[in-house]
Amino acid sequence: MGLGKTIQSITFLYEIYLKGIHGPFLVIAPLSTIPNWEREFRTWTELNVIVYHGSQASRKTIQAYEMNYRDVQGRVIKGAYKFHAVITTFEMILTECPELRSVSWRCVVIDEAHRLKNRNCKLLEGLKMMDMEHKVLLTGTPLQNTVEELFSLLNFLEPERFPSENTFMQEFGDLKTEEQVQKLQAILKPMMLRRLKEDVEKNLAPKEETIIEVELTNIQKKYYRAILEKNFSFLSKGGPGGGGGAWGGGGAQVPNLLNTMMELRKCCNHPYLINGAEEKILDDFRENHHAEMPQFHLQAMIQAAGKLVLIDKLLPKLKAGGHRVLVFSQMVRCLDILEDYLIQKRYPYERIDGRVRGNLRQAAIDRFSRPDSDRFVFLLCTRAGGLGINLTAADTCIIFDSDWNPQNDLQAQARCHRIGQSKAVKIYRLITRNSYEREMFDKASLKLGLDKAVLQSMSGRENAANGVPQLSKKEVEDLLRKGAYGALMDEEDEGSKFCEEDIDQILLRRTQTITIESEGKGSTFAKASFVAAGNRTDISLEDPDFWQKWAKKAELDMEAINGRKMYCGKCSVTGMT
Repeated sequence: MGLGKTIQSITFLYEIYLKGIHGPFLVIAPLSTIPNWEREFRTWTELNVIVYHGSQASRKTIQAYEMNYRDVQGRVIKGAYKFHAVITTFEMILTECPELRSVSWRCVVIDEAHRLKNRNCKLLEGLKMMDMEHKVLLTGTPLQNTVEELFSLLNFLEPERFPSENTFMQEFGDLKTEEQVQKLQAILKPMMLRRLKEDVEKNLAPKEETIIEVELTNIQKKYYRAILEKNFSFLSKGGPGGGGGAWGGGGAQVPNLLNTMMELRKCCNHPYLINGAEEKILDDFRENHHAEMPQFHLQAMIQAAGKLVLIDKLLPKLKAGGHRVLVFSQMVRCLDILEDYLIQKRYPYERIDGRVRGNLRQAAIDRFSRPDSDRFVFLLCTRAGGLGINLTAADTCIIFDSDWNPQNDLQAQARCHRIGQSKAVKIYRLITRNSYEREMFDKASLKLGLDKAVLQSMSGRENAANGVPQLSKKEVEDLLRKGAYGALMDEEDEGSKFCEEDIDQILLRRTQTITIESEGKGSTFAKASFVAAGNRTDISLEDPDFWQKWAKKAELDMEAINGRKMYCGKCSVTGMT
């Protein structure tokens, strides 16, 4: 993550070229990084490099004129290539390109190789059909969730040495002892070259992460409760068939539970993300305010969500301080709302998500990175914009909503906290207090334990056992229960108080700050510990009648609920207080 993997890989290929291995070489990388790969090849080598990507017509042109030498009859001379290296995307591998599979590649470099963590993915299947003499995998996060994912990478690199997943998992699957960890480290040591920021740049300023606990607005509380109310029968009885909690007796119930979780996440970000909510909120806002008031729609949008209230208070402070900001979200529709906000506030911005392709991405990055750029904010989708992009022109990063996989958030932060950054970097992570999102963040924080246990030196048995516990069905239900309880127990005026506070009061009273001196020695998730205000002991999470007791405290109309169908994507708050 910003440690020069691209340049090191290119100079490695150039070095073996100078030693007499003239290719062909293949680089497979995310679409957003292709222009950077091409640029660095031109800068550091004299290799003939072609980019193989684009429409079918453009690829046919490349095949006809840039791939192979031909004899006087126009026939392809096998093994006689015009290029030394080809740069292509993961998508090209997935399209089963015969022209790439017909080449015997001397060395293949795969950028962001953690995409190969799933042994059953089509990308791996496509790569295994190619002739590759030597493989180089580049990743800032070789371990994200489980040891099983590490096996997928090892099996791809050396299938003869690591043929059996069952054998590997029997030996290393649980990582309960220091002996297991040390043995796995011994396997990885000759295969892995690891670089940390403090190894490469001693003077890189530390990053400071501030977790801001945001209140649900009264509007959000209504929708949050409405989502739980609409799904009450399902949550309390386990759906059709009853018993076993919300997971029921089989996998058929899982999608329903996950849908409920996703709706709660949307509500925590902004209620406009819930189908039909925007019109209802605007109608209610119109009843209490004059439709002719200045920036009517903007004010309605801001006051509907605690996170946007916070953004509206924070951005003026950052702009006044001369800072430039990256804002990351998981949801494209959430970026749409933020973009609408920036337009109405007249903040100059750029945006990258999965819909922005190729040269348009690089053009946006270049506009933002120019020394004389007026761009204040860069909106990015965490997964589409969190890989392989250099945005050191920014010194502030806002994580609008956290990823279930904390490694993705670390990748996002590394867009600005990387080699070449001359300023101290400030990270603001927005977490909705007393909500499902709060509980999800705490649970996700455990995932970094696996990376620390396997990839870093062990000093004691306690750390060796710090693997990633797989979430059980009960734990997932607990996430919903804790969030439901927190939303119910909140004081009704907390949202209003939050909206009235200025940004300095919020940063003083509602935050916890962690300074990370070294990426290798700790992390925000490992150090931060939060205990939500309020006593939660009057309804036990273990109580089999939790949802019935919750409903009683929430004063829900049980007769109306029992006669209502399960939530299907659109909720109403009519009649709720």
